[in-house]
Amino acid sequence: MLKKAITKALKHRHFWRDVGFDELSELYVAVMLRGLAISMTGLFVPLYMLLLGYSPLDVCVLVAWFFSYRIILDITAAYVIAAIGPKHTMLIGYVFQILSTISFVLLSYAALPLWLLGLLWGASATFFFVPFHVDFSKVKHSEHGGKELSYVNIMERVGSLLGPVVGGLIASLFGGQYLFLVAGGVLLLGLIPLFQSAEPVRIHQKLSFASLDVSKLKRDFSSHVAFGLENTLSMLLWPLFLAATVLVGTRSYVQFGVILSVSFMISIVSARIVGRKIDRREGQSVLRYNAWLNAILHLIRPFVSNFGGAFAVNMANEAVTPGYRMPYLKGMYDAADDLPGYRIVYLSTMECSASMVKAAVWWGLALVAANLQLGTLFVVGFMLAAVSSVLISTEKFMALNARKS
Repeated sequence: MLKKAITKALKHRHFWRDVGFDELSELYVAVMLRGLAISMTGLFVPLYMLLLGYSPLDVCVLVAWFFSYRIILDITAAYVIAAIGPKHTMLIGYVFQILSTISFVLLSYAALPLWLLGLLWGASATFFFVPFHVDFSKVKHSEHGGKELSYVNIMERVGSLLGPVVGGLIASLFGGQYLFLVAGGVLLLGLIPLFQSAEPVRIHQKLSFASLDVSKLKRDFSSHVAFGLENTLSMLLWPLFLAATVLVGTRSYVQFGVILSVSFMISIVSARIVGRKIDRREGQSVLRYNAWLNAILHLIRPFVSNFGGAFAVNMANEAVTPGYRMPYLKGMYDAADDLPGYRIVYLSTMECSASMVKAAVWWGLALVAANLQLGTLFVVGFMLAAVSSVLISTEKFMALNARKS
């Protein structure tokens, strides 16, 4: 009764449908808790591994395995979603995330094979992000998708604000392995909101990948490859660069945590502004402007040499990232709406195509790390990120076309 009253009171102001209000709220809370857990661990992985004595080459190989497994897992996740629904598939993702967390804890006691770490880490990502895309694309409101995406970004960042600082303090005071244990507990809490309502899509579906006309979606796939590659280079190569060249010693956990948490505050403000612009049909221009700014930022990264420079670059990054990321996701989710019966196939195939390129690039970076100077690895990686950022703007999503009636 109270829930219905709240829904009616907010419906005209916040555009949620009666059924959508609960479903979106569940996703917001789940994203916030996962953001808290992942920001305590995932962003610290390169730093954690270097402090354990692993080399930048080892980190590149681990990430390469991570994406290599996802090529298969992205399609596997599609069949699982079709059978049991996205929410129950996300449950599998949480289980793998906890197993991945345990494996990183054990890494401080024994040398586990990198392929095993990559498998568990990759499964945790695939079985969360693919079903999340399916779930959100189904329950979001097309006319106000920008605002809803801003809420997703904000809730993720709220969790991420605390994660790096808390994780940095735990790692500095007790050891890096303990932050993985705390993150595992937070992940368990993240399971709770997912099952407060029914699955948003029909279960026991039969998928047909062969029937998807990819020839009409070439721009979608090529821009998504660029979108995914830029994201992974920004999220994983940048922490590796900082850990290997800028932040040194055990204090680096706290320094990195401060950089991330303060920067995330900028992202929250940026997300609100970008969300409004998307709903005013300015998404395409916002995406192009910020994608080019982001490309310039990537070209600056290899020249950062101190804490102040790292802090400034991260602040700028969090300001521009919502500007291209949110419009792109808005366009992709609406494109899935225009493919009735192929939502799961479309989104999982998009992720799979991106994983193929990301795996190839990271194996290539591993070769660079093995045969050339460390600085070359970062110059090559960030140049690829800059090019990818520009290529994101080649998308042709109808939802972002301001001239669309």
